[in-house]
Amino acid sequence: MKLLHELGGLRHEPAPLFIAAGFFDGVHRGHQRVIGAALDRARAGGGSAWALTLDPHPLKILAPEKAPLLLTTLSHKLELLAQLGLDGCIVLPFTSSVAHEAPEFFLNELAAALPRPAGLVVGSNWTFGHAARGNAALLKKNAPDLGLEVQVVEPVIWSGGPISSTRIRQQLLRGHLEAAACMSGHFHSVHGKVGRGKGYGRQLGFPTANLRPHDEVLPPPGVYAVYAKIDGVRYLGAAFRPDAETQPEFGLDPLIEVHFLDAHLDLYDRELEVHLLSYLRASRRFADGEELRQQIARDIKEIRRVTTGCLTSAGELKLPNCT
Repeated sequence: MKLLHELGGLRHEPAPLFIAAGFFDGVHRGHQRVIGAALDRARAGGGSAWALTLDPHPLKILAPEKAPLLLTTLSHKLELLAQLGLDGCIVLPFTSSVAHEAPEFFLNELAAALPRPAGLVVGSNWTFGHAARGNAALLKKNAPDLGLEVQVVEPVIWSGGPISSTRIRQQLLRGHLEAAACMSGHFHSVHGKVGRGKGYGRQLGFPTANLRPHDEVLPPPGVYAVYAKIDGVRYLGAAFRPDAETQPEFGLDPLIEVHFLDAHLDLYDRELEVHLLSYLRASRRFADGEELRQQIARDIKEIRRVTTGCLTSAGELKLPNCT
């Protein structure tokens, strides 16, 4: 997938060119519907399909205290977008000056940069321009004069309401991983770099990879069943997120310790993506190392049981029953 940071580079892309526009935090099923519509329109005419997004989140510039925790870092979001088959993505820097641009200015700039024919696909709640004055209605009104086709996509409904990044965020913060996966269309994952710990897990016979996540949204402290693909090989694991209040020895920085089942891996200083499959139990203190060792053994047995529903016969991830 190609990557641009300004609109001018689109002039030489194959037409018809359709752009799916949105912030796309988490690249959930609603986002996937918008992107899928752009892909369908582009492929029908032998053209190209791109995503257009912003970085950082507008509220991080306009009202940092109100900015939401993000489901995906920019690099993770780009990985998820690439997996959908897009030809490219434009990541426009969001600044205070951009925030004050009239929506009509943005549309004129976009139209001038695109080959013809071209179109824009957005969700029904997409907004743009100063004070979020630009919306689907304004887009439909102005686009014909600019030579742009427009398609407005309705949200995906699940469990009585439209799927949104906000709903997914709420479920993850509560530890409801299955609900989050049903709305996302994929299990939530955390990215981070593996560092050296104090070796407690190794002393107990359960060595761990100490992951310092880059992500902003993490599940509550506790023990989780997880999955990772490392060098093309699939591994199940038990992940432990400490409680900084009751377990201060782990420090205040976000940390996830992962013990991979049936494997001895040297992962120090490597970047790692870990998919969160299921919540097992809350974090708690133990009287001694032996009590903890016995509990970890029980956790691993439970992980082997609960993950049978998360994997296909080939060992690939599959979503829970989302009806």
